[in-house]
Amino acid sequence: MKLTIQVSYKTPAGQQVTESVNTTIATAAAWERKFKRRTSDLQSGVGIDDLMYMAWHALTAEKREGRDYDTWLQSVEDFNVAEVAQPHPTDPAASDAD
Repeated sequence: MKLTIQVSYKTPAGQQVTESVNTTIATAAAWERKFKRRTSDLQSGVGIDDLMYMAWHALTAEKREGRDYDTWLQSVEDFNVAEVAQPHPTDPAASDAD
């Protein structure tokens, strides 16, 4: 699963920023460890905490954020899931119609 999340938050200096982050396998694995769930569980519904943790993890991994998760979460003002990539796209089946 790959997500592109746009998140608006305030920096420690109070500056409003909007960042676009892409989740990675490392992001998904970190989410699984923190929430003690499997990524496949997200098919039944994705919560705000799930998405925000993934966005924070991606920002932290890219060294664009240095605060702990809860502190950073308090600064978030808005977010948007910009893109959800399918994990295993399939090719269309061949057709008998010509």
